[in-house]
Amino acid sequence: MGDQKESMSFRLCTLASGSEGNVSFAEYRNTRVLIDAGLSYRALCEFLSEIGVAPESIDAVLLTHEHRDHTAGLPMLLKKLSLPVYTTPGTFEGLSEQKLFERIPKAAFHLIADRASLVIGDLTIRTIPIQHDARDPVAFRLDGETVHFAVMTDLGNFNEDQTESLKGLDALILEANHNRNMLETGPYPYPLKLRIDSDRGHLSNEAAASLLRKIWHPGLKAVLLGHLSRTNNYPLLAQETVRQMMEETDQVGSMKIYVAPPRGLSDIITF
Repeated sequence: MGDQKESMSFRLCTLASGSEGNVSFAEYRNTRVLIDAGLSYRALCEFLSEIGVAPESIDAVLLTHEHRDHTAGLPMLLKKLSLPVYTTPGTFEGLSEQKLFERIPKAAFHLIADRASLVIGDLTIRTIPIQHDARDPVAFRLDGETVHFAVMTDLGNFNEDQTESLKGLDALILEANHNRNMLETGPYPYPLKLRIDSDRGHLSNEAAASLLRKIWHPGLKAVLLGHLSRTNNYPLLAQETVRQMMEETDQVGSMKIYVAPPRGLSDIITF
């Protein structure tokens, strides 16, 4: 597909997914959004060009939280493009304490509350409050007329409200950050291990599969595992752990399981 937006298209992928940077791209019909902005503008343009997308065709940026690996590219992105940025009041406050905030046009921000919804083009977007060590972090569910998908990363645990919010999806980007044994025996200092493994840290491979078991249905076509640790995980290990746990309960069906690289274009979920 070239730069021109085409009717009835759906694409979902990551341009970066890890502790060094996070950006997801979603397209449905005539609407294109970025979830997070943790890449330099140059890298963003480079990866978007690989899928035939011009940066100026993006309609909005959705910010999940204020951590730098999700926001570092905002100043240059908003200098180059006049884009609205949607995020929670807590994320905005957290950003205001960072030096990069001085270079961000404040008028670009539109603040949305927990569990709020908004319409951007062909998509209805809903926030899902999550547990993470940030001010007011959220995941996003995006619903079009014929497709339903979500981006769910950077959470240390999940609850019933979150699983209910993820029911009926066609596609999902889901965190599978670490293997528990690799984290426990790995080189990280003990306080960092505790943070990662806490309820406000990151989902393990096993926890990702447990969440997926709760929301799986035969219509869930594809899952892209993201935010993998370079130190405490392997792509094949994450993929096989999730696949095996889903197969134990006969919950795979025709669902594809992909793994996002820490930097660069992931597999593209499209239908």
